[in-house]
Amino acid sequence: MNNTSYMWRLGTLCLLYFVQGAPYGFQTSCLPLILRKQGLTYGQLGALKLLFLPWVCKPLYAPVMEGTKSDLWWLVTSMMTMGGTCFLVSLQDEISLVNLSFILFILNLASATQDITVDSVAIRILDKSELGVGNTIQVVAYKLGAVCVGGSLLWIGEAMGHSYMWSLFSSLYVISVSLVLSLGLIPPKQREDKEENSSFLSIIRNNLGQILRVKNTSWMITFLLFYKLCERGEAVFPIYLVDKKIPLQRLAFWNGIVRSTASISGSAFSGSLLSKYRWSPKSVLVLFSSLRVFALTLQTFIISAWGKEAVNLEALDQVASSDFVLFYVSVLSLCFGNFCAGALTTAAFTAMMNLSQEAPASVRSTHYSLLATVEVLGKLAFATVAGMFIDSIGLVAMFAVFSCLAVATLPILYFMPEMSQPKKSE
Repeated sequence: MNNTSYMWRLGTLCLLYFVQGAPYGFQTSCLPLILRKQGLTYGQLGALKLLFLPWVCKPLYAPVMEGTKSDLWWLVTSMMTMGGTCFLVSLQDEISLVNLSFILFILNLASATQDITVDSVAIRILDKSELGVGNTIQVVAYKLGAVCVGGSLLWIGEAMGHSYMWSLFSSLYVISVSLVLSLGLIPPKQREDKEENSSFLSIIRNNLGQILRVKNTSWMITFLLFYKLCERGEAVFPIYLVDKKIPLQRLAFWNGIVRSTASISGSAFSGSLLSKYRWSPKSVLVLFSSLRVFALTLQTFIISAWGKEAVNLEALDQVASSDFVLFYVSVLSLCFGNFCAGALTTAAFTAMMNLSQEAPASVRSTHYSLLATVEVLGKLAFATVAGMFIDSIGLVAMFAVFSCLAVATLPILYFMPEMSQPKKSE
């Protein structure tokens, strides 16, 4: 193996996935806490998840992207769209909820386009023996982007104002596009002969037919639709802490930096098990799906014991107080839950990319995009309605449901087919 080429390829993926994680971090770690503080209900926050619709529609336009412009063209266009959008928003004094929804839709459309492109690049430049390392970089870099942007922008928005927040968001994309263009990070794609006069619908129909014939794809789709449902609790629990009147700047550190560090550590640990110790994705998925149950059960107990009343802010710094104990046990539960979630994500994406490399070469990136879309669809559909359930039946009952969903993942994994293991590279 050429070590320089190897490090260059991994470094390229690290940069691209870091930038790709930024909009997700902003919309999950920063924006919900700000909007909840401004009075939005759980149901309204859940409805905003509909703005992730472009991620669900990726299989519809991925084949068209694959057969038209180059990866570099799509990558630069998507990042410049996000950078320009953030810059225009930074010039506005106030943003209505309607305008914010439109802005988030544009960011998600461009981000989903970038995701298709980066996954296409990853599938082309990674060998089968590099999937464990490659997917660790994918998940870790993505989450680093999410925490650096999500946690940092929340703090900057509270300390310096939202105009500075959006300006810094925009500058991230300008710098990234400059690096991609100046360093020539995206290798040219070898074009394959395609039918020239195929219609949009025939392209989709032909690609989907080939995709669904790939062995084990049906099981993978079933698993991906289900395994992340319980992790909605990890997104809701910080909003519960906002309701307890925990200061946002404190949450920016514990929920943004510390919690995401735990998630990144879980991804790195999972990647080590997969690549260094040669664990199968199934073994990693079973282990951390089992451990995840404990985190959700603990959070259910905390909400039941702590109640809805606002905390005494002075008591948060008094070691002997119940508010101090329950707050830091909450942080511990979030860290442990996100450690497990990070490990599960790396193992699942490794299994997905491994399966996609078994697809015909002409549809590999579309196959992977379909699997990634299914994973988003499972989370998105449940997140959209979970808020309404919380408003109706309460947090304690809903967290009991999350715990049951975590347990229900284990029988599905029992039927996971064994997939071919890549040979270790020299």
